[in-house]
Amino acid sequence: MGKGFTRVAAAIVSLAVLAPVAALAQGDAIANRKNDFQTLRKNFGEVKNVVDGKAGPETAAVPAQAIADVAKRIVAKTNFPAGSDKGDTKALPSIWTDAAGFDAKAKALETASGALLVAANAKNLDGIKAAFGDAAKSCGACHDAYRAK
Repeated sequence: MGKGFTRVAAAIVSLAVLAPVAALAQGDAIANRKNDFQTLRKNFGEVKNVVDGKAGPETAAVPAQAIADVAKRIVAKTNFPAGSDKGDTKALPSIWTDAAGFDAKAKALETASGALLVAANAKNLDGIKAAFGDAAKSCGACHDAYRAK
């Protein structure tokens, strides 16, 4: 068997090794994305308790920070590598085919969550209420175009 066969065999082995690694990376992105969205859900709920008078405004800073941190990762597309619309996910291909639209909505969430964080750090209940509404709307705005039902 010549060098050509050895090169072909090495290429096949490389593909066999790299394909699962690529799939794992995609799976990790999906798992990380799901974790981030659970973080958003939980922390929006905690801030909603403040808005509804079930908790004091001094409790809003930590969940507001968590929301802002996730928003930054969404803007950076850390958990949205190309092809991660395949597998156990509700992410629609429009995230990548309409990248400008997705990016604009992600940036709106980042801006709104930043305002929520400022109000939460100031323990300003009226500011928290106003910023919470804007942040929640920005978060939900992605669902129509970029998330499967």
